[in-house]
Amino acid sequence: MFVFTIQGVSSCHMTSLAGQLITRERAESILQPYMELLNKCIDEGWDAWMTEYGHKHHLLDARARAAIVFCEITHRAKHAFSALPNVKVVSHRCSLTIFIGDEITLRFKKIKKSGRCSNIMTKTQTLFLAQLNFPGMLDGTLVHAGYALDELQREISRKAVVCQLDKQVIWQITIIGPKADVVPIGSADTPSTPQTGPRFVAKKSELPKKEAQGEKE
Repeated sequence: MFVFTIQGVSSCHMTSLAGQLITRERAESILQPYMELLNKCIDEGWDAWMTEYGHKHHLLDARARAAIVFCEITHRAKHAFSALPNVKVVSHRCSLTIFIGDEITLRFKKIKKSGRCSNIMTKTQTLFLAQLNFPGMLDGTLVHAGYALDELQREISRKAVVCQLDKQVIWQITIIGPKADVVPIGSADTPSTPQTGPRFVAKKSELPKKEAQGEKE
């Protein structure tokens, strides 16, 4: 039994779910019908950042980018998952939690190469990573659906559903699906001016030279 003070609640009794985490195989079975939708929400969230904020990339830092992408992803997920049977969507302040049946509780996060979450460690997030069930949460393994960027921070390199216990990744499932069309930065630049002259200059034929030599002879 754990006692914490969080979000204005003076005494919250937390129940540890660490001893009843579902296996990777079980999670794959449960999440399979939702994988394409998770992939679509993440891809479209990143696509929105690339297209709608492209002209401000030089002003927005990595933290602002992560916040914008998160808001774009959760906005889509909220509408996409709310109408599904056996799914409950709870939106609270700046967070979105999706309960899939009674076995999986899912949130969206940016992830590192290792699969661990990359975020500010609030009390709520700390409890989430510790697999602690607090008021307002349903029983179920707590997982993150997230994306990792490439070295240049220009494209999504992988997407996965990750089960993490404190700082240890218990298991992760790769999210695979059709890749959304992404407009690269700078694609709106003015098209280059077409060349006015020929690209290549033909070599002078050797035949006239030989004929001229023959005439001289």
